[in-house]
Amino acid sequence: MSVSRTHATIDWLQALRGLAAVAVVITHAGWTLAQPAHKELAWEYFAHGALGVDLFFVISGFIMFLTTRGCDGSPRYVADFAIKRFARIWPLFCVVSLIYLGLAWQKAGAFPSTYFADVASQLVFRPVSAKASEFFRLPVDVAWTLCFEAYFYVVIAVSLFSRKWRWWIVAALLAPGLVLYPLLTQEWNFSFYHQSAIAQSHYLNLAINPMVWEFVLGLVAGWLYTRDWTQPKRPVAYCMIAAAGMAFIAIPETHTATLYGPTIEYGGLTVFAIFMLVALASKAVRLPVARWLVWLGTISYSIYLTHKLGFMAAAQVSAWLNIQNASTRDWVGFAIHLACGIGAGALFHYAVEAPLSARVRDALMQLGRRGREADFANTQAA
Repeated sequence: MSVSRTHATIDWLQALRGLAAVAVVITHAGWTLAQPAHKELAWEYFAHGALGVDLFFVISGFIMFLTTRGCDGSPRYVADFAIKRFARIWPLFCVVSLIYLGLAWQKAGAFPSTYFADVASQLVFRPVSAKASEFFRLPVDVAWTLCFEAYFYVVIAVSLFSRKWRWWIVAALLAPGLVLYPLLTQEWNFSFYHQSAIAQSHYLNLAINPMVWEFVLGLVAGWLYTRDWTQPKRPVAYCMIAAAGMAFIAIPETHTATLYGPTIEYGGLTVFAIFMLVALASKAVRLPVARWLVWLGTISYSIYLTHKLGFMAAAQVSAWLNIQNASTRDWVGFAIHLACGIGAGALFHYAVEAPLSARVRDALMQLGRRGREADFANTQAA
């Protein structure tokens, strides 16, 4: 399939990214509701927004397939890929981690050495705890997903050293954790929470966790999307969009709230199906996407990583309002948390993520070019 559909692809893909980020914020904001009836509502509906994480993983695999189609197997291509991925996620992550460290220091009244060690661990994407059930106990609690992202990027980067065999390399790197380990331990388990922890190496707990299957589903989605034979007729495309909508509406009935994993009950398979239906339909019809959804997609990483910092401001605003009616206080507080969570994401995107990521990327690219020029000059001199 021609890559002439770039603009349309970015629009619907960015919209899904934005929806995924907002879904996570809604879930976390829902936990601030205090009234019993509201708590029940949050559990029945808002808690399913956690599937935004599953959607992020599927999208990540999809993007990795599409953006690396031009791989030539050269070290330069691999280096450029690694630099772009690193500059995309680490600079903002570092800033947010330091903010959390500063807050912990202020709260403790002395330098929190143990907390500092945990921050250092998360900055190299190493789970602090070996247990997935504890979300790896990272200081920036939502950063557990970045550990999986980093692991997946490393696998893709290694595969890029071969143009012809790279998908076989991906399979060979992922199979020990996703297939061989369950076979040897007789633990076929697709729940994110219920993996036996490997204490010897916290990194290995990423490789054996079934959440990695969702990146694989994203790669499958990318492969299917790029096949000419998967383009549907327009009437079929509209039916696919309707089916995606019905699958989304049915999530509270098919998905167990707050669970993650690549099944219908845990949500990953449903998310993949919805994503695949939308992606294939977009090949036949132009999906109408509101610009504000595209904007949310643009700032989605910042929203995801910083919305709980926004919640701190929201708590202060809610307390200042001092609303007496309990029901009103709940819903106004929820709205304030939602607005402050997204607002924090927008602020950090424009003030930190966008400029800092660009500077880090450009600096590392320049450093790489100088290194290659020096190597070339040494070769010529020899």
